Amino acid sequence: MEETKLRKSKVVTLMNYNLTDFGNAERLHDMFGKTWKYLEKYKTWLHWDGHHWKSKNTLQACWAAAEAFQTLAEEIYRLPAPEDDFELKRRLRIITWLQRSKCNYRSKNALLFLRGMLESGQF
Repeated sequence: MEETKLRKSKVVTLMNYNLTDFGNAERLHDMFGKTWKYLEKYKTWLHWDGHHWKSKNTLQACWAAAEAFQTLAEEIYRLPAPEDDFELKRRLRIITWLQRSKCNYRSKNALLFLRGMLESGQF
């Protein structure tokens, strides 16, 4: 994923997904938009670089997912300080989940869910 700052409203939306691999798949869909696709026939991911579709293997897609989770965690950290302890604890839970989600198996699980959603036409 490109180094981009997320709008505050987008960060808040992304925070509201479940802290599960499926929730991470939904986050990735919202963060990647239409720049990532999976081609079942060729068992490969495609990434739009702004000019061309480039083939990416699953490991490269996992790295992109991990980078997306890191970007979101950083953006949550940059939000204005919450006014209550509940929101502070919630943000810390989400950041902790996102940090754990950067590991290869969590990223891969999220991509598997995302792939299934894309193939089924859910998005």
